Amino acid sequence: MEIGKRAKWIASTVLCLALPGAVLAEEPKVSEWTETWKMVNIGTLWYLGYQAGEQDGESYNREYIGRGYVNLKFRPNDWFQPRITLDAHQDDTGDFKVRLKYLYGKFILPIETSIVTEPNLEFGLVHGPWFDYEEHINWYRMQGTMFIERNQTLNSADAGFTVATLLGEKLPKEYQKKVNKKYPGKWGSLAFGVYNGGGYHAPENNQNKVFESRVSIRPLGWVLPNLQLSHFFVYGQGNTPKEVCDDLGNCIPGEPDWLLNAFMLSFEHEYFVATAQVATGEGNQKGDKIDADGKALDAFGYSGFLELKAPGLKSSLIGRYDYWEWGGTTTTRIIAGYAFHFMRHNFILLNVDWVMHADAKPDDWQIGLILQVKYPPK
Repeated sequence: MEIGKRAKWIASTVLCLALPGAVLAEEPKVSEWTETWKMVNIGTLWYLGYQAGEQDGESYNREYIGRGYVNLKFRPNDWFQPRITLDAHQDDTGDFKVRLKYLYGKFILPIETSIVTEPNLEFGLVHGPWFDYEEHINWYRMQGTMFIERNQTLNSADAGFTVATLLGEKLPKEYQKKVNKKYPGKWGSLAFGVYNGGGYHAPENNQNKVFESRVSIRPLGWVLPNLQLSHFFVYGQGNTPKEVCDDLGNCIPGEPDWLLNAFMLSFEHEYFVATAQVATGEGNQKGDKIDADGKALDAFGYSGFLELKAPGLKSSLIGRYDYWEWGGTTTTRIIAGYAFHFMRHNFILLNVDWVMHADAKPDDWQIGLILQVKYPPK
């Protein structure tokens, strides 16, 4: 091989190793790069805030980063849409770290019938059936987690697979524009899947697999699509080994039962949103809601949420009431706030969060100012 050709070959090889996707023969044309980037959707979602209040009888005030998501969604064609989401968070030591929230391949059947629309399958580190749905009705996740997650039952992502579809054809574009374009099936939507059971920031500590499902029905979809009735179901075992032992060698059975039935009535309108939930079951995802013998604690709770919108003022008033009981120990939470909207789902929220405990533990409370940055703002 001639010296000139050998040098060119070496340089091309180094470039290929340093820049994945580089082509040895020639650089891609501008039009090719343009077409490639059309397949990539880069998005962000950040919660930046300030809090002051009391917890466990101790006062605090702090600036904080609630969440910092970076989403990369790819769309090489109509039927395959992979995604990766990075989640920046602050751990217990105060260090900021980045972990995976979602990493999956999504397969879509681009079909529309009178029965189902866009049935799809996510495989990998995926959405669970419930929280993505609820968070697109109650858009104020930045104030804290949703009702079920707030009470330490489970979180929003896990390794496994999720099958989902809209029921019926899509609602008219006018409804989607004025009310909500998420989950726009005329008769509702459904999702179900099987998961490791540990969530997205815990290892799997047993061989159990957890089944989760959600069914949401618009009973008057042809005349009143605003109204939805939803059921969320979880069946499995808590994410602990078969036997759990303390430092003294005292052991109790692990893998406690985990069962949840949750029902939600929701009504979405151009000028207000209202939801009512009730949940009952036993145990939780971590498997730490147990009695002295390792048996799962009974759980019961209910929640109500209301958003009153003032489109002319680009703002909303929100209120939420939660009641939860673990094995007879109760907690009540009241959340109230005022949100200023800009660029659609970008918010500045001033809120109050008050937690009352039934035992002798003092109440927790906080006042917060939170900025939600969402891009693209759709």
